[in-house]
Amino acid sequence: MRTFVSIPIPNTSGLDPFMRDLKGIRGIKPSPTAQMHITLKFIGDIPEEKVDVVEECVLKSVSGISKGRISVKGTGAFPNQKAPRIIWAGVETSLPLEKMSADIGSRLEAEGIPFDTKPFKPHITVARVEGRPDISRILHNYSATEFASFICPAVLIMKSELSPKGATHTIMRMCELR
Repeated sequence: MRTFVSIPIPNTSGLDPFMRDLKGIRGIKPSPTAQMHITLKFIGDIPEEKVDVVEECVLKSVSGISKGRISVKGTGAFPNQKAPRIIWAGVETSLPLEKMSADIGSRLEAEGIPFDTKPFKPHITVARVEGRPDISRILHNYSATEFASFICPAVLIMKSELSPKGATHTIMRMCELR
């Protein structure tokens, strides 16, 4: 089953104006707001019996980390604004997200569980892009906007099932922060 480790965004209503502006542009496919999250580690396909091992890796990686505030602020695009494939909202926090992601990766590797090794860049994917639309004005308009702020209570291990209608995400495990 397709698996990833994430932090959910509990209230995305602050993103509504940004999402409305993006929807008006040809070639942009907005992400479902109910599924918006920060991916700490994308694992990919694993056998169901490995979920307990993944949970143990995540629990050890977040052990001793207290709940913390996350702000969803600013915008950008991967790989860049001139050739966007992903449009994102930024993440600001004092939580050690980079360390958590790296530690989860080290523990998964030690357990022989393959995962996506792309460098971790904290963000929330708000849309995917086809073609080369000019989004520079919209990104500039929202570059300093704070869309949401929340206390992060836990890290989730998620299952993602793909279908023609899009992905369906299901929580498999919850690893609470102190």
